[in-house]
Amino acid sequence: MKKIVTIGLGLAASGLFLSCAKSFKGIPEVTSKMAMENGVKESDLARGRGVYMAHCASCHERIHPGEIDPEFWRGVTPHMAAKAKLSNVEQTQLLRYVMAAHAEVHGFDPEH
Repeated sequence: MKKIVTIGLGLAASGLFLSCAKSFKGIPEVTSKMAMENGVKESDLARGRGVYMAHCASCHERIHPGEIDPEFWRGVTPHMAAKAKLSNVEQTQLLRYVMAAHAEVHGFDPEH
């Protein structure tokens, strides 16, 4: 009986830990809330997500924007946008999307 209780407590603790962990599954969809919280038009974020899905994924694995540091995004986006032949508008929309998607996971924490 004691063994069953110990196993049960272990499983409950594991479930609690996993439910608190940040999930990076899938590429975040654009929402009205995301746009409002970031002060960006929802349509611009949607276009940025489209650029991310179409252009970035053609060469790279689709990585959740929350996994990449915002400073890295700011630094790499201009270089990669030039390689992908993105317009300035597309580059801006892409950067706004990845930053907003990152903020969905981490908030506006500058450490992430």
